[in-house]
Amino acid sequence: MLAPETQDFAPNEHHREDAQNPLANVLRFFNSMARRKWTMLAWLMLTTGLGAAYYTTATREYESSAELLLLHTGEGSIDQAQQSQRTLQDKVPTYKKVLVSEEVLKGALQHLPKQQRTAFLGMTKRSAINKIRAGLSVNSTRQTNLIQVSYRCEDPETAAIIVTKIMESFFNLMQETNKNSSQEMLVLLSRERENIQQQYQMKQNELLSLQAKSDSILGTGENILSVVNERVIELNKSLAQAQKETIDAQSFYFSVDRAIKNGEDLQQLLSQHNSAVASDLMKMGMGVDPRDAYAYARLQQQMLEDESRLSDKLNGKLGPNHPEIIELQGRIKTMKQWLASRAQQAIAGSDRLTKELGPRLLQMAKQRYEHAAMHEKDIFERFAEEKKLASGMNLRLVQIQMAERELQRLQADSDMNRERIKTLDLNQQTNLRTRITKHAEPNPAAVSPRLTVTMLMSIFAGLFFGAASVVVLDLLDDRFHSPDDLKAQLGAPVLAMIRDLPPLPAETGIDAIFTHTKPNSVETEAFRTLRTAIEFAGESCHRISVSSTEPSDGKTTVMSNTGVAFAQAGKRTLLIDGDMRRPGLTALFDLKGQQGLSTILRDSRPPSVSVVDNLVHTPLQNLDVIPAGPRPINPVELLTSDNFAELIAWAEVEYDQILIDAPPALAVTDPAVIGRLVDGVILTVRPDRNRRRMIIRAAESLTSFGANLIGVVVNRLDDSNGEYGYGYGYGYGYGYGHDAHDEPALQEEQIEQQKPRRKRFSRDDQSESRAA
Repeated sequence: MLAPETQDFAPNEHHREDAQNPLANVLRFFNSMARRKWTMLAWLMLTTGLGAAYYTTATREYESSAELLLLHTGEGSIDQAQQSQRTLQDKVPTYKKVLVSEEVLKGALQHLPKQQRTAFLGMTKRSAINKIRAGLSVNSTRQTNLIQVSYRCEDPETAAIIVTKIMESFFNLMQETNKNSSQEMLVLLSRERENIQQQYQMKQNELLSLQAKSDSILGTGENILSVVNERVIELNKSLAQAQKETIDAQSFYFSVDRAIKNGEDLQQLLSQHNSAVASDLMKMGMGVDPRDAYAYARLQQQMLEDESRLSDKLNGKLGPNHPEIIELQGRIKTMKQWLASRAQQAIAGSDRLTKELGPRLLQMAKQRYEHAAMHEKDIFERFAEEKKLASGMNLRLVQIQMAERELQRLQADSDMNRERIKTLDLNQQTNLRTRITKHAEPNPAAVSPRLTVTMLMSIFAGLFFGAASVVVLDLLDDRFHSPDDLKAQLGAPVLAMIRDLPPLPAETGIDAIFTHTKPNSVETEAFRTLRTAIEFAGESCHRISVSSTEPSDGKTTVMSNTGVAFAQAGKRTLLIDGDMRRPGLTALFDLKGQQGLSTILRDSRPPSVSVVDNLVHTPLQNLDVIPAGPRPINPVELLTSDNFAELIAWAEVEYDQILIDAPPALAVTDPAVIGRLVDGVILTVRPDRNRRRMIIRAAESLTSFGANLIGVVVNRLDDSNGEYGYGYGYGYGYGYGHDAHDEPALQEEQIEQQKPRRKRFSRDDQSESRAA
């Protein structure tokens, strides 16, 4: 028995996520490589053979190398020595370029022995230099003064001699370059010192001339101070204060003038402007001495105290005729009369002030305004004059500062020049020191080709081209190669894998169903496994539709045997032949006639009534069949009618399991219509004849209409061979259900069962399935 994979039946979305898992894709790729191991082996043999041929026939190359140490010696402090060392490390790339320069290589070529010159016979000088440069390699170790010089050619002796001559040519070039460099540098520095001294003298004379013309400038350097600028700053402050006073005087003058013309109260105006002089004038005009203010306030306080005392005595049982009461009342009355007279006097004084003192106040405000304006004009004229003088003085100040900075720069250049001359004089004997730490010697071992590198490259190339071939072959081979491949591409689990069923003596009826005839055979276990998978599908799956990709895939065989397995388990099972175009289930049970599904759907009576006349009870207990009935012209219209939905609803009440035989998914839309009315759809595939694209299109045609694809059944397997290759061919096509011969689909399936098939599961897949 071929059992399904051991798995939980999760929703299709979960399996689609698994299909997008990179690890799963890598595992599938390695499975493809294992399946096409002979292709991989062929590429490995080819590349290793080519690698061996290259290693055998390639020209041997030998390499010789030397190591050069650069040192900078001389007297000086430790810090100077460290600085020199860092400077020398920074110059190592320069020395590397010198070693491969044309001048060094030309000198090495000229001093080669005659035996080694034969390798360059017939070449121009530039071609010979380029040939040496092509085999030359110059490297250095980071943060060191070591330079490695290597040369590679076909003769080990020649390689050692060329490296030696390159080192000698480099030494000669460095000695010629450094010869008399100290004297030449001293001459250059002396000329530079004279030039700096001349510039310094000129700039100093210019500074003295500017300082003589600027008597208002005090100090030097950063502390230069301009007296004119200071006066301008002070005048600017005085001008701002004068402008403020002018604005205040003008505002007061205009306010007094407007108040007099409009007859407004001058007292309120004076209180707003807070003018002490105007306030005194106001009091004098009203006849109020400023010194009387205290007496006036004291009198008001005394009157309030007497009123309080009078109230207390009246409440203290003293009558209105008591002498104290009469005295207090008289005193209070006198104070009130005096205060009232003073108030009238103040009102009269205010009117007199407006008439008599108003013009005097206006005259005072005008004089104040004119005085403030003249003071502001005087300060402004002085400010403009000083500012003009300061502009010229600032230009001279900038020139002085620039001259002083230039003198400082020239002084710094002079000090640096003096230090360089001093250092050069003290270290005339200092020079670059070089030493060969490793001499070039002939190396008898060839460096190219290397056996290890050649073999590794050959194996890598074989694996690469083999993997590329596997990818290309997988893209060109439009077939599924394993149950994992099916699950990954469709996003649905493989519910069962059914072997090729041997033929039975009976061709029709219940005896033609393998599960009924041979209930204890190995092949029957696959249908019981499918029954178990449906029962534990994770959700209610009492209404199942069985379809296929193409005709003759065995959907009728799978459905009928699964129905018998449900009936044998004690479940009331109903088989409905929904393929009204080419009814395979009807032909299997030999039920052609007027009874069937099309009659129920066209009947005007309710389906629960009409089904009584169209239901067939089989000899097997718990198994009933509704055949297809007479072929209708419009099967899709009948399936989309309310009668079909009511029929399924009636069957769901009467039966434990309902199985509907639907047409192939790629031929017509009937399976999608049926799939929307049932709990799930099972797709039957034959890997030996169904192409990958056809199976995927069939699954998509079902799910695109809202059908729930609960799984796939792989049919007609033959494990006698480990090969897992698919055949090709399907003839359902667009003429499905309208052929002139109307040959029963069951006979076509049985003919297909007897044909040899190329599709096989591998023994590994079979072992895994049996273990599951």
